Amino acid sequence: MRELRCGKCDKLLAKGSAAELVIKCPRCKTINHVRAKSPKPEGPEPRNGVQHDHASCF
Repeated sequence: MRELRCGKCDKLLAKGSAAELVIKCPRCKTINHVRAKSPKPEGPEPRNGVQHDHASCF
């Protein structure tokens, strides 16, 4: 899990992942705005960069 810490005082604010999050630090009251650089697609990542259609296996 990824840790989200306050940009000003480094207090741990959350653990996990989110596409976009705005959270106020309870210690120093700084508003922290975090956005994912590139959202991951849902589901498992394809092996060797090749996507496979399982319907063709049967």
